[in-house]
Amino acid sequence: MLKKIFIVGLAYAMSPFANAAIVSMEAVPTAWRLQQYTGGDLVAWFTPATCASGQIKMPAGEAQRNRFWALILTAKATSNKVVIEYDNAASCTITSFSMKES
Repeated sequence: MLKKIFIVGLAYAMSPFANAAIVSMEAVPTAWRLQQYTGGDLVAWFTPATCASGQIKMPAGEAQRNRFWALILTAKATSNKVVIEYDNAASCTITSFSMKES
């Protein structure tokens, strides 16, 4: 019985759910690339995120994606920092975003 519990615990510890955490980052997004996939996610590439190629994505509804797009473009134009929280599991999904006060 203990062996089964150990194996289940070990499997959970190695799963992406065990390692998922909300991570916060601040950056001026001047070098970020935004890409909107037809009918899909809005993706920001080359961010300081720990995800592959700095990729973070916004899979929410259209209004949410539009606000994120506007935030990043405004921050690029004004050289202001943005604050983004994302789930650093395999999905790297944005959970929260805002403009940092100067």
